Amino acid sequence: MRAGAHALLEVVDARNRPFCHLAAPLVREQRLAHRQVCLLVRAGDGILLARSAEGWDIFAREAVPAGDSVQECAERLARRQELDNGRLRELGVLPPCPATGQAFVSLFSVRVTPSRLRLLAEDAATRLVLDQAELFGLARHGGDLLSPLLRHALLESGLLR
Repeated sequence: MRAGAHALLEVVDARNRPFCHLAAPLVREQRLAHRQVCLLVRAGDGILLARSAEGWDIFAREAVPAGDSVQECAERLARRQELDNGRLRELGVLPPCPATGQAFVSLFSVRVTPSRLRLLAEDAATRLVLDQAELFGLARHGGDLLSPLLRHALLESGLLR
């Protein structure tokens, strides 16, 4: 569904229950609670990060369009990132806060082969592979290099332990 040229998002209440649909820019401008999915790409102990305007970030994320489930959105995002051969597993949901952009963030892990992870990480300017210990060390001692969402997921939520 679209409102003009903008995708519609479901605005949700404090219990993550939808109560209306609004154009995505309005939801973001007004900082209304909505849903988002994020894909964390892993192979063995390696975790793939991507460069964003906010620093090193979770590999891929997307707001959930109105009418879609978080699972459908995560599967579509994985296909678009050519990760549909990996195992997709939901890790949990982060509640809305400033770090999540006021979204209920459903965090999914995609397991790929080590060779696939190396291919995805070929562009060293925009991709970075760290093992879990390195990532937690970076979050604790160089947190400003990470996006607020990734810092929050690592240090406050417990979903990535």
